[in-house]
Amino acid sequence: MTFAQRFHFGSLLKCTIWISPVILSALVQGCASSTGNRSQAVAPPPFVFRKLELEQKKSSGDVDWKLSSPEARYELSRRLVRAKQPVGVLYSKNKPSFKIRADFAIVINDGQQIILEGDVQLQQVNGQKILIKGERLRWQPQLSRLVMEQQPRAFNQRSRITATVAILQQDTNELTLSGPVQLDRWQDKLALTVKPDTAVRTGKAFWNLDNGALKADGPVLGQRRDQEGVVLEQLEGRELIGNTQRGVITVKSPVIVTMPKNKGLLRAKDTSWNFRKQTLSSNDPFEGLINQTQINGERFRAELDQSSVVIPEGCRIQQPGERLEARQCRWNWQTDEVLASGGVRVERESNNQITEAQTLSGSVGDEGTLTFSAPGNKVRSQLTIEEKTNGQDQTSKRSQPPVLF
Repeated sequence: MTFAQRFHFGSLLKCTIWISPVILSALVQGCASSTGNRSQAVAPPPFVFRKLELEQKKSSGDVDWKLSSPEARYELSRRLVRAKQPVGVLYSKNKPSFKIRADFAIVINDGQQIILEGDVQLQQVNGQKILIKGERLRWQPQLSRLVMEQQPRAFNQRSRITATVAILQQDTNELTLSGPVQLDRWQDKLALTVKPDTAVRTGKAFWNLDNGALKADGPVLGQRRDQEGVVLEQLEGRELIGNTQRGVITVKSPVIVTMPKNKGLLRAKDTSWNFRKQTLSSNDPFEGLINQTQINGERFRAELDQSSVVIPEGCRIQQPGERLEARQCRWNWQTDEVLASGGVRVERESNNQITEAQTLSGSVGDEGTLTFSAPGNKVRSQLTIEEKTNGQDQTSKRSQPPVLF
């Protein structure tokens, strides 16, 4: 049989404690014997509680948090509670916002600070339902701040974020992550036994757990990998902003996107990465390089699953002795195929040749140059033939009309 005894610790906490009669009897005897011999200053033994329930309210009367434990000890002289298997609830606007659990808890100065240790877990009740895990959590209820100091990790259905230190501001649900910070993402669902297909590393990051807004300092390094962990594409930038609910981040200029085996790269301004569609895109002019070939455009969209870059506007390709202009181009960096369409015009220095067509297809050769052809399409070519007689250039004597094809 048990009975309840209610205590008030300072002005912070209201505590309901369940005590067994055997422990209560021992405590009473201990108190009696200590009062009988006041000459010896002996610290009283701790109160041992069979069940501990702590509750704190805000000045407005709203519940701030609750914490319970199946077994606890209270040291009266130090105003300190040691609890096993603590379970708690954090409240926002008088509604549960996070559930909290750990292996051990130390409540200091009647609730001014709470230390949680062991397998510490913070589970968001609503919103993205983020799970934050770590091995040591320092909780300051008066500041509404929780600091995960050892191996902090945050999880949702498809992502994991790791950092050195994670600070949760309880009243705003803002999570501050100290770097290096790494976001790992799985395309289908979170599977810790499988290597993530996307990884982004940043500096200090700020993440709103309600709306998913994410902002991170640089440098930014993003990689898309295959199942073996081999890097398929790599992205570098100055800093990033984004939203984890929408699965999109924007890396700030200057941005460099590298293709496999350093075969090609893009130099761009602000670039958006859509994790769900696996696309990279920029609405600003950019420059691409394939060995000796330079590709420019007004904007681009990289379809990562298809290993292709689409230049939807103002495509320009330049290489030694040749220049191409078209309305749009597509470059597949896996097959080395390039397709230009819409008012295509090729200018070659050799014989001042000009070729025009609606569509030209080409491929990247072993030396990194592009060779174009137009099978099945109407092509208009113009070139100038320069004749030489006895080693003398005759073009200065008479003008040769261009030859049209």
